[in-house]
Amino acid sequence: MPLFLDPGHSASAIGLNAPNCISIGLVNNMPDAALAATERQFTDLIRAAAPSVVVLLKLFAIPEVPRSEGARLEMAQRYRNIAELWDTPLDGLIVTGTEPRASNLTDEPYWDTLSKIVDWAKDHTASTIWSCLAAHAAVLHSDGIERRALAQKQFGVFDCRLADEHPMTEHFPQPLWVPHSRHNDLPEAALAAHGYKILTRSHDAGVDAFARQDGSFFLFFQGHPEY
Repeated sequence: MPLFLDPGHSASAIGLNAPNCISIGLVNNMPDAALAATERQFTDLIRAAAPSVVVLLKLFAIPEVPRSEGARLEMAQRYRNIAELWDTPLDGLIVTGTEPRASNLTDEPYWDTLSKIVDWAKDHTASTIWSCLAAHAAVLHSDGIERRALAQKQFGVFDCRLADEHPMTEHFPQPLWVPHSRHNDLPEAALAAHGYKILTRSHDAGVDAFARQDGSFFLFFQGHPEY
């Protein structure tokens, strides 16, 4: 079945009413150099994961994320301002990370908006995926779990293994090779203490994927499975 990319303009918005149609939002916060690639990678993953479902993908941008003027102009053609999210019905949401600029996430210029997305997603989606820095932001806002700085950047493709049985990982291969690219890490003990289910972990990279039902089913990745 096809994936339709919503053009982001209300006058030409696509309306699909098929019984097997779902709407997914993508809040793409990745830096300018990775913006188009991230959009393409997630689009390809959705297509591959839902061959019998019609998917309407809506793109959203947080204006406080630092961008070049050229990137803002390009995004204005296809991306909706995040303010439109609050009144947009969605079945699922994907929120990407971005390059950290502040030592504390709460000092990032987009912190308030990202926190609002976390609260909105709990009540307005069936499921939400949080990738890399977005995962760190979501658990910090929800439970006060703070990331810890790594001595050196965690960069590479790591051998990840199933940590426990879960419907999300029922058909995962082992080993599962997952790219990670981050300067910070979430402590597994703190996640477990707050009710997060660890799904996959790496001996070298630590926690990879974890999840929790929080109104919406929240699925978190410290790495970048879209790569």
